[in-house]
Amino acid sequence: MRLSSVLSDYTSNTPTKIDSFINKDKYIDINDDVSEDDIKDREVLSCGNFIELDIGSIILNFFCKKKNDNISFTSQSRSPSFAVENKLHCLVITNQLISMDCVLKCFDYDDNCRDCSSVLQVWFLIKADDIFSNSPTVNILSYNFKLPTPVNFIYKNEDDFSELLHKAEIAYNEGLGAGSIVYLRTIFEKITYQVGIDANANIYKPNGKFKPFEQVLEAVDKQCSIIPMEYSANGYQLFRKLSEIIHGRGRHDEQSTLEQYTALKCLVEGILYKVEKQKTEIMSNEAIKSALDSIGFTDEN
Repeated sequence: MRLSSVLSDYTSNTPTKIDSFINKDKYIDINDDVSEDDIKDREVLSCGNFIELDIGSIILNFFCKKKNDNISFTSQSRSPSFAVENKLHCLVITNQLISMDCVLKCFDYDDNCRDCSSVLQVWFLIKADDIFSNSPTVNILSYNFKLPTPVNFIYKNEDDFSELLHKAEIAYNEGLGAGSIVYLRTIFEKITYQVGIDANANIYKPNGKFKPFEQVLEAVDKQCSIIPMEYSANGYQLFRKLSEIIHGRGRHDEQSTLEQYTALKCLVEGILYKVEKQKTEIMSNEAIKSALDSIGFTDEN
């Protein structure tokens, strides 16, 4: 796998072993024990150097409101006869850390796009066990995009929960522990109220206002079973933990919160998955019942 594949799948935070991406015929590590002959015609790298990378083509997908379709931005430019890969550069911070700015071009740019920008500015902060390794293990610590006006992240065209999850990921990648948890708790609350309202669950006080969330969650889970079985007994405990982190109660500093984020996100996503699965099963059951009724198959038959 090449570094471009990791960058193209930027939302994944999994450390990945990749092919070497530094041209060792051109660059040499300042920390290597080498002779003058070894460094002949090669540039000795140290902190603060800019270098050219050989990583393959980055391809990022977004949604264009003007085209009403998904589009691709790539580090590969098109010519009349063939594609020419752009040169990519980065700043060496340490042997384990590089910062990369690049400009990607819209692969679907045409005459109808004259009022739009054809380029996308991207920045990645990349961690490696050793950038000079023949097969370094890397992961993306942070990233940032400057999107043209008519271009959105694809999540904005799915549902509100996808958007909130994406914002949680952005906060997490920026090192904002409590900020990322705000979005997770918002998802938890929003899906609970949404299911409760749709199911006409007993979630209101006599004055028409919502009951305390603990009572709302208990009523909704009792009627609709939205918490996965594996932690159904700890549904409110999960919500309480999210709230404690947000309000700074208990032993929750930014670092410990960041360390717990992936697990907490997994539990919240489990609730979303179960609710979506139940909706799919209901629709499937209704479709089957309708099909049986249409051919005259009833319970009596």
